[in-house]
Amino acid sequence: MSKVIKRQAVITGAGQTASRPYVEHDNSAAFMLHDLLVPYETYFKSPLAKLGAIKQGLRSAAITDLIQVTGATQIDIAKWLDITEPTLRKHIQSSRELNQGLSEHIIQLFELFDKGLDTFGSLDEFKSWLKHYNPGIDAVPFELLDTLTGISIVLTQLIRIDYGVLA
Repeated sequence: MSKVIKRQAVITGAGQTASRPYVEHDNSAAFMLHDLLVPYETYFKSPLAKLGAIKQGLRSAAITDLIQVTGATQIDIAKWLDITEPTLRKHIQSSRELNQGLSEHIIQLFELFDKGLDTFGSLDEFKSWLKHYNPGIDAVPFELLDTLTGISIVLTQLIRIDYGVLA
């Protein structure tokens, strides 16, 4: 069981501070989740930083981080990234940077899960929401994560929820 116990101050790329929910879990999973997202947060704030990371390619360990953050199976991650499971495992074991397409898709997924955590205050609640039909987008959000446009649609719906626009 998790609950929001306070808002944590976070310094954004522009030197300003923003608040983010700090979620307490019995097993300190929130600390691990936050630590996993920290290296990618600069890409969410600056389009130029995101573009640079995409062009350079993320390190292959980003896939392992994505699995841990999302709690998704390797089968789900392979579907989202439009690659086979053996190819996914090959990328996980590799020390090479990922190609631009994979890097962009992974950064977008990290951004979505970061926003979902912010919107729902709990990763478990966000993951539950992802797996249920949403009339606002006329789809199950989880099924849209295999394209950048689908991720954008889900992200827009989270913003709508933040502003109380549910219909």
